[in-house]
This record gives sequence, structure tokens and C-alpha cells, in this order.
Amino acid sequence: MKTAFILIKSPSEQDPTHMMERLGSKEDSSVILFEDAVYHSVIPAHSVRLDSVATEVLIAKDDLEARGFTAADIKVGKAVGYDEIVDCIMERTERTVNV
Repeated sequence: MKTAFILIKSPSEQDPTHMMERLGSKEDSSVILFEDAVYHSVIPAHSVRLDSVATEVLIAKDDLEARGFTAADIKVGKAVGYDEIVDCIMERTERTVNV
């Protein structure tokens, strides 16, 4: 079952990869990063972990920029607008899990 995992907490608060591994395979998992979770995509050690559990990593562009980062700072995934995030949740996945 294709799953979209939504993260909002920073890597210092939570490592979601263990739960993601239990709930879905890498091939069927997408990750959407909001708020402080965008740090998962710019810190090398954390981006490697995310890349190991999901085939798609989407970063809310507004949240990334609000924290002083640009798309060039991303180590894994891509910065997207809310339209692509909605498309991922509504069209490309079958369930959504807030981690």
C-alpha cells in the first residue's frame, strides 16, 4: 500500500525512520517534510536515513525558505509547492501517516 508519511518535527526531536520501516516498504513510501522537519533534508546524516526508507521526499518550499535554506541546500528530495504535496497525498498514495 502506497503511503505518504508527513513529518513536522526536527531531527533533534524525532527520528521517524524506524516507524516508517515498520509501516511500509521503501518502494511504497513517500515523505513530506513540513515546518522543522525540513532539517531532515539538509543535514547529511538525517538525509541519508530518509533516503533509505522512502523513494520520494518532498519538502515544503515555503517552510524550507522560512528557515533560510534554498533548494541548493537539499541533500535528499526536492522542494515543492503545496499543489504537488496535495497531488502526492490525494493521487499518488493510498494512506497518509503523521509521524
